[in-house]
Amino acid sequence: MTSSSAIPIVFSANNYYVPYMAVTIQSVMENASQDRQYSIYILHQEIKNDNMELLRKQVSSYHQFSIEFINVMEYIDKYDLFVSRHITVETYFRLLIPELLTKYAKAIYLDGDMICCTDIAKLLDINIEGYLLASVRDTAVALYYSKLEEEYLKSRHQVLLNLKDPSTYFNGGMCIFNIKLFHDAISTEDLFKLAASRKWEVHDQDVLNYLSEGKTLLLPYHWNYMPMPFSEYLPKCLSDEYNDAKQTPKIIHYAVKPWNCYGYIDNFELFWKYATRTPFIGVIIGRMKVKEFISNKSFKARVLSNIKRRNGLGIRFVLLDCIKALLFRDNIHKG
Repeated sequence: MTSSSAIPIVFSANNYYVPYMAVTIQSVMENASQDRQYSIYILHQEIKNDNMELLRKQVSSYHQFSIEFINVMEYIDKYDLFVSRHITVETYFRLLIPELLTKYAKAIYLDGDMICCTDIAKLLDINIEGYLLASVRDTAVALYYSKLEEEYLKSRHQVLLNLKDPSTYFNGGMCIFNIKLFHDAISTEDLFKLAASRKWEVHDQDVLNYLSEGKTLLLPYHWNYMPMPFSEYLPKCLSDEYNDAKQTPKIIHYAVKPWNCYGYIDNFELFWKYATRTPFIGVIIGRMKVKEFISNKSFKARVLSNIKRRNGLGIRFVLLDCIKALLFRDNIHKG
């Protein structure tokens, strides 16, 4: 089924992150058109065969989708790439997209902590002629306008501060790559030499911003909606766009991870809606139990509390998705 007419969607993940990426994939598949074809590519260096098989089985339920795994070790093992905090080397894998997917004119990259709420094909249909990339402004732009966190920006966002227009600094979690134009602009070898040339504070996101300054099409916040600190400090045109995206997001990007927190977060129910439909729901809940984010006594109460705070959450989610999550939790406990 894979062909240059398909919609290419690229992820990068390590073995641990596969269950969360699977939730993003599920959301993409459930909202896709029945009349178009989609090719999922997973860039990795260590995903185990059993996880690959589970992902293949998950994707096989959707006739218009295919999935392919690409081990990228041969491309990156000679480079010393800086990582820090919770970030792993897999973040740099997206830099390989122009090299690996030359049969496509454009390709979409998505982080594995997102939920897609619309047909992802609409994103690829956007005209990016003349641009290396298309993406959405990063949350740090709000900090820049606020002027309240200047020391933080100086220590963490040197690339942002050194752009001619810092308000154009974008988030790398969702990118549309203009394959040929990007590939012609810089070779893969030079790109990775650039990536390894310094300790980029925000890793490959900084590399992409540095390289494509003035050559990035900035899309509305709808396409990468992330709860943004100090959003009220955005200029009115951006603030209106951001608030509109908050009401009707097309892609939700979780700054706080639903599987890694105690309390309620926005769009909690959407993550679990799709998580319960993946073959990895047991792993996700099991890890939360180990980390004591949930317990036998607290999990049901926590889910019900989150539902109440949604004020009108649909009965379908209550009856189907939350109950599934509870049953999976119970099965893990019994096992």
